[in-house]
Amino acid sequence: MTTCPLPRHPRRIVARDQTPTPAQLESARLLAKEARPFLTGCGFSDKLVLEWALSYVAEEESSDAKSFVAWIHMSEVTSAW
Repeated sequence: MTTCPLPRHPRRIVARDQTPTPAQLESARLLAKEARPFLTGCGFSDKLVLEWALSYVAEEESSDAKSFVAWIHMSEVTSAW
């Protein structure tokens, strides 16, 4: 993985009225576990890693850690914080 994304909360987290499916929860947990060492080194808390992972799995339906970190970067670039 390349550079650290900024440890901010995701703007597009799973909608409050949309409950993640059990499969999405499990995928997000596994993805968070894989990406956690890198992202916590960037200043992300465990909770923040999981929030991003839930959002990523819901939007992208993928569980690739490198793509996940790249997606966080892209989300930061395209979102007005």
